[in-house]
Amino acid sequence: MTRNTKSLILQLLILLFLPKTLFGQLSEGLDLTKLSKLNDYIEKQVKAEKLAGAEFLIARNNKIVMHSSRGFSNLETKKKLDKNSIYFIQSMTKPIISVAIMQLYERGLIDFDDEVSKYIPEVARLKVALDWSKGINSPTEEIRRPITIGQLLSHTSGLSHGLLKNKLDLDIGKLIYGVNHPFFTDYSLHQTVESRAKALLSAPLMFQPGTNWCYSAGGDLLAVIIEKITKQTVSSYLKENIFNPLGMYDTSYNVDREAIERVMLLHNTNNNKKIVISKNQPPRRGTSLYGGTHGLYSTALDYLKFCQMIINGGELNGERVLKKKTVELIKINQVGSNYSRENQGFGYGFAIEYDLSLKLEEKAQSLYWGGYFNTRFFIDLKKNIVAIWMTQKLPNLSYEGYHQILKKKVYSAITDIE
Repeated sequence: MTRNTKSLILQLLILLFLPKTLFGQLSEGLDLTKLSKLNDYIEKQVKAEKLAGAEFLIARNNKIVMHSSRGFSNLETKKKLDKNSIYFIQSMTKPIISVAIMQLYERGLIDFDDEVSKYIPEVARLKVALDWSKGINSPTEEIRRPITIGQLLSHTSGLSHGLLKNKLDLDIGKLIYGVNHPFFTDYSLHQTVESRAKALLSAPLMFQPGTNWCYSAGGDLLAVIIEKITKQTVSSYLKENIFNPLGMYDTSYNVDREAIERVMLLHNTNNNKKIVISKNQPPRRGTSLYGGTHGLYSTALDYLKFCQMIINGGELNGERVLKKKTVELIKINQVGSNYSRENQGFGYGFAIEYDLSLKLEEKAQSLYWGGYFNTRFFIDLKKNIVAIWMTQKLPNLSYEGYHQILKKKVYSAITDIE
C-alpha cells in the first residue's frame, strides 16, 4: 500500500468518524446546523416586516432536538417572543377534540356509525344545497343518508367552515363568525358552542353526507356531543381527561390571569404588505364558548406532549390517554381519494400523508394539521419526528406556506435516511 493510499484512507476515516466537526452537530440523527436555518428564515421574515415572530420545536425519539424562537410577541412594545409563549391555536383544537371523542368510543358511550341526530335532533332536518351560487337561499333536496359521528371526524358530513370562496360557504361563514367574515371575526356573536353549532345547522349542506370531503366546523357538533354525554363542559372534560394527564397545564380556553403577558398577539399584513398588530384580537379570558372547531390556547411544549402521546400509541410518561389500537384507527384514511391533495387523506381528526409506495387505503406515514393563525404541526410516525411551528399571523398561508417550509427544513436535516 502506497503512502498516498494510506493518506487517502486516513482522510476517509476522519470524514467517517468526525461528522460533528465537519458537518455540524448531530442529535437523534438530525443535523442541528441545518435545523438552525429555520432561525435564519424567521429573522429574515421579521427584518422584512413579514412576520412579527415565530417559535418552532423539533423532537425525535421522545427527545427535543431543537426548540427556538425569534422575533416579537408584541410588535409595538417589541416584547421578545420566547419559548414559553402562549398562542391561540385555532383549528389545532380539532385533533384534541377528536381524541376526546375517541375516548368516549373506547368507553362504549358512542360509535363512529352513530347518527348525530341521536344527540342533536336538529341535524335530522338538514337539507342539501343544489346551487351554491345562491348561498343559503339555494334550492335544496332531502338528505339521503344520516350524518354520523365518523363523518364529523373525517369532514365528510357535508357541513362547511365558511372558509371557501363560493357564495354558500361565505354565507355560512357569516352565520358562525359574523357579517364581516372573512375580514373580521365577531368574537361576541356566540356565547356558547351550542349557539355556534345551531348557526351552522341553520344552513344547507354542501353535499350529500359521505359523498365528498369538505373542511368543516363539525367539530362544534362533536363538542356538543361530548357535553351531552359526559354532563361536563368541554373545557372541564379536556382538562380532566387529556390536559392534566399529559401535563398540558398551559392549554385551555381561558388563559390564566398570571399568564396573560405570555400570549403572543395576533398580527396581520396591512395594505403595504407590512406586518402590524391586528385590531381583531381573540379574547384571552372570559369566554364561555368552548369550541370543538377552534378556541384553545396552548404552547409549543404543551402541544408536543399531545403529539408525543399519539406517536407513543396513546401514552406519555406512564399516563395512558388512548389505547394503542384506538390510535391505530386515527391513522386510517376515511375519505378514499376525496381529499384535496395527492397522496394524502383524512382520518379521524387528523390529515394524513402517505409514503408514495403505499396505497390510499394503507395507514398513514405522517399526521398533520394547523390553525388559521398559521400554527402548524406534523408527526412523522415512521421516522418518529414531531415538528411544531407557532406564530400569530393573518392571512393564513395554508398547507403551502409555513407547513412546507417547516417540513423541508426538517427533512433536509435527517442524516440517517434508510
